[in-house]
Amino acid sequence: MSPAKSRVVIIGGSFAGLVAASRLSCDHDVTVVDGRADFEWTPNIHEVLSGVKNRDGVVLSRDECVSRYGHSFVNDVVTHIDRDSNTVSTEGGLELAYDACLIAAGSRRTMCGVEGADKHAVGFRFVDDAIDIKSRLDRLAARQRRASVVIVGGGVSGIEVLGEILRRRAQGDAFNIHVVELEERILSQQPQGLVDDAEQRLAPHSIKLHTDAAVKQVSARSVTLESGEKLTADLCIWSAGMNLPDFLRDAGLNADDDEWLPVDDTLRSLYADNIFVAGDCASLPVPVRKQAYYAMDMGEVAGDNINRLLGDRRLRRFRPAPMPMLISLGDITTWLVAGESVVASPILAAAKEAVYQATMARLESPRE
Repeated sequence: MSPAKSRVVIIGGSFAGLVAASRLSCDHDVTVVDGRADFEWTPNIHEVLSGVKNRDGVVLSRDECVSRYGHSFVNDVVTHIDRDSNTVSTEGGLELAYDACLIAAGSRRTMCGVEGADKHAVGFRFVDDAIDIKSRLDRLAARQRRASVVIVGGGVSGIEVLGEILRRRAQGDAFNIHVVELEERILSQQPQGLVDDAEQRLAPHSIKLHTDAAVKQVSARSVTLESGEKLTADLCIWSAGMNLPDFLRDAGLNADDDEWLPVDDTLRSLYADNIFVAGDCASLPVPVRKQAYYAMDMGEVAGDNINRLLGDRRLRRFRPAPMPMLISLGDITTWLVAGESVVASPILAAAKEAVYQATMARLESPRE
């Protein structure tokens, strides 16, 4: 009689989770759990707003991917993880036991308790959000009066959303746009040279940047800042604030003052020897950007380390390699950021597209 397979549960089937699953041996009983049926290439969903991409172009079936890796996929929402009983509970009533677990549940958009934001702002996080925003922009563009759009969040995501709204000018669409950023400048984590270049390129357009500004209230037709200034908002797009999924807050895997889940340099939880954390959820000894590239690298190491843990072998260390970042501003330009160096050219959009194509192919067929 053959020995029972070790049980592995991966919570989250996005970048880190899928790469980890592709690395795990079929000698284990591996289950990937995610509440969304499709993997979404989120670094490019902003292009849905201008019609450059559609839903089919930025999604893959998680079930098909995981099956191709030789494992099982469960389309269900995780509600609790119990590190003492080594079980994962789901909304559908499943109790999944594990010998090793990977938490790759990503992060969730938070509207920071701002009055009216949940009701009147449209969060920008997933493909369906982008489709909803595009539909609203289409309706607003059909009006005779120029509509006003407020983007809350002037980080990379917010600026790429802005770029796609500007790309729509080729279709004759024009909007008055406000960008509200809590920090003293847009793209606060990027080099100053990039910020200066972005502001210069945005100057000819109907855009008002509100930096060092917090949102106090969102209503059906306006956004009010803490300063008292009221911005007309026919559409409010919320692209700011990320935090842990709710089910991880009481899992006993972080201290009360930890924003994310702390791990050691092998990506193993500091609170459970058989739990690994990868992607946005992880708080590394040396922080890295919450970026798809790093999530995939973490997924590779986490998958290998689960194989090693179950085989009683020494764990690998996660050693993040510096990686340039590509940030697009619609059809105006694309920036390549490497440390403090920045190069800008519309031609770089082809490089961003190549990364998208290659990674989608890797996730779909990792062994080819």
